[in-house]
Amino acid sequence: GRVLCLSWHPSGTHIVAGSIDFFRVIDVTSGQTVQRIMVNHHVEKAKRECVVWAITFLSSGTVVSADSFGRVQFWDWEQGTLAESHTVSTSAMLSLAVSEKEDSIIVGTSTGATYQLQLLPVKQGGQEKRWVRTKPFQFHSHDVRAVAHSPTALISGGLDAQLVIRPLMEKMQKKGYDAVLRKFTFPHRRLVSCARKARLLLFQFSQYLELWRLGSTEETGKDGEVLSLCRMPEHLVQLKSKGPEHIYCSCVSPCGTWVGYSTASRFHLYRVRCDGDSVSLRKVPKVPKLLPPAYQLQFSADSDSLFVASARGSVHVFQLLEPGGCKHLHTLRPPSGCSEAVYLLAPSADGHWLAAVSGDWAIHIYNLKCFKHHCVVPTYNCAVSALAIHPSTNNLVIAYSDQQLLEFSIPEKQYTSWSRAVQSRGLHRAWLERDSPITHITFNPKNPSHILLHDTYLLCVLDKSLPLPDDSTLLMNQSTLKQLPEMARKRQLHAFKICKKFQPLLFMDLLDENCLVVVERPIMDFKTQLPLPVQQKKFGT
Repeated sequence: GRVLCLSWHPSGTHIVAGSIDFFRVIDVTSGQTVQRIMVNHHVEKAKRECVVWAITFLSSGTVVSADSFGRVQFWDWEQGTLAESHTVSTSAMLSLAVSEKEDSIIVGTSTGATYQLQLLPVKQGGQEKRWVRTKPFQFHSHDVRAVAHSPTALISGGLDAQLVIRPLMEKMQKKGYDAVLRKFTFPHRRLVSCARKARLLLFQFSQYLELWRLGSTEETGKDGEVLSLCRMPEHLVQLKSKGPEHIYCSCVSPCGTWVGYSTASRFHLYRVRCDGDSVSLRKVPKVPKLLPPAYQLQFSADSDSLFVASARGSVHVFQLLEPGGCKHLHTLRPPSGCSEAVYLLAPSADGHWLAAVSGDWAIHIYNLKCFKHHCVVPTYNCAVSALAIHPSTNNLVIAYSDQQLLEFSIPEKQYTSWSRAVQSRGLHRAWLERDSPITHITFNPKNPSHILLHDTYLLCVLDKSLPLPDDSTLLMNQSTLKQLPEMARKRQLHAFKICKKFQPLLFMDLLDENCLVVVERPIMDFKTQLPLPVQQKKFGT
């Protein structure tokens, strides 16, 4: 029968494979099926087929199956007998995960619900334990096809494009970042890149790229007004990736004449030529082959170099040549010999420095003039979500996944006085309790004290020249400030200026000192493209 799910025995000696109406246990050494168990043998005259959508082995050797009849069943596979059966839901069970201690299970269903089962004592203080369905959660609108169980949370991914982290409050020592329900709709990686000088945007889709020219206006207006365009946005070209592989990363150069992208197996580089209204793409021949391929791409500010992050901790530096070629200059490697993938890159505007973040959360700074390692930013116990180098000070601004913000002086190899003040005073509680991490940082060349940041739900101008707000102050106070007299307004000013007008935010960048480009992706745009969720008949309807 068709195999729909697989799981290894903890000893590595057997595999269990789920199919329609049965599952098989296979001996790895011989490849022979040593047990075939019908999941409906105890049901008289089953009228429809039963699909085993998820299956796993426990360390005891017990097989746990989840099926389309809404059941979670526990099997003694050696005897071929059913130990326990729980009808958890009237809808199909599609996914299953077990906690590390094997005392809790999470299952996902076709109606968007997730359920938790726990192994609990039959009597208080007794030794005998049974599996009990304890908690239902409804955070999704469509199929929940992926679930995971961490020591402190239940994690589910649905067809509705949402990733949900539901903390287990009984496992939490204190209230804080980890004790909050979190929903994520968009990936925390760049899907849009900007050619500032050429005013182009590159959009990354799974199998193709689109290059657009931004529209423009000659009008001016008041805050909040929508201005009419004298030139409409223009779709210039679509670049399709060959083969079935998805595009993993992409980038357009600041001058708009280079486009690079990588799949899981190959890196591609193209030269873009604009002659009036016509746009052409020419593939750069004989691009050095990278093993493994690119994990992240970033062009230098002058568009003369391309930095290619690898999945093994190194960064390749390419020189871009006229009229359309490239040459490998150097490979930057961390002195620690880390083999974790580099997932974030930040070059300095003067071409002197490059910051690279690897999967072990280390931030390495390289000197691009001599291609040598300069220093490592002191280790912090959270992942980096965004970073950028200030164009005039060469200070590295870092945003972490727990919403902390730090500033590190690259020339002096230490945190700045402003950063130490932030750590001493602490950031506003409302800022720290946000769901979405900062995904992009940029700077205002007209005002060096301004740092522009954004996550999925807000755009923030952080003014370092103003005091940090304390928890008694309203963090989002722009609308309130507008209504106050000038003297009262000055007394309540603080460093955070927050705008929530654009949601959800995919991308933001400053084109010049007077122009900001923002890309939003309304959730309903893609939810309307999803199939209808499973409709459940409700009593009395």
